[in-house]
Amino acid sequence: MSPRGQVAVRAARPDDWLAVQSLLCELDELHAELVPAYFRPATRTEPEWRTLLGDSAAVALVAVDEAERGGPIGFLSLRVFDTPADPTMVQRRRGHVETLVVSAGQRRRGIGRRLLATAADWARARGATEMVLTTWVGNAGADAFYEKLGYRVLSRVLHAQL
Repeated sequence: MSPRGQVAVRAARPDDWLAVQSLLCELDELHAELVPAYFRPATRTEPEWRTLLGDSAAVALVAVDEAERGGPIGFLSLRVFDTPADPTMVQRRRGHVETLVVSAGQRRRGIGRRLLATAADWARARGATEMVLTTWVGNAGADAFYEKLGYRVLSRVLHAQL
């Protein structure tokens, strides 16, 4: 195995699909373990990948280790949206991080931080004034990571079984 090299972040391409699908599988399995009442491992499809890549309000980014010359080792998808037209809400454009995953063996190298910084630049260039995202109860690692980067709790979602 070659030494770890510099990590580059770039826009995802159609041919990144198989590596990103593997990363999404890691994430889906984690979510299914954390919140099995809401999530289950599933096979992601290439058509949904192509739809994401063609969405002008979204960006898909990958991180690649230049020394490894392999597929992506990190993935982030982000969508820009405006708050609803509601007189009680302050109108604001937000970047919503829908997915962020770094391969388990590649964590703690600054890859997630680089993906988020690139996504923030992309969102800012499209008029976004803040970034938002969701973590699930029990994902202490993700919570600590985001808090270290300055993210704070904005709301909580409560639920009750019927």
